Amino acid sequence: MEVSAEPRVILIFVDVTKTDQRKVEFKTDRVTGLEIKQAAKVPLDSDLAAKIEGKLVLVTNDETITIKDGEHFVVLPPGSIS
Repeated sequence: MEVSAEPRVILIFVDVTKTDQRKVEFKTDRVTGLEIKQAAKVPLDSDLAAKIEGKLVLVTNDETITIKDGEHFVVLPPGSIS
């Protein structure tokens, strides 16, 4: 059996506004909040939250998280999430 040399791509969605949802691809499932913001091309000082079971969970710039294919994140003004 041949093993694919292609790295697996993980696709996540970043909601910038109600009408602006950006698809972001990563080749690893371990990323920081900063890497997600950079890939989505959003202000680095904005808040980033993961949508988990209908709740928003803050992801800081230096926090490393494990992402899954199809996950959703939301960008909010700085200080929106405590």
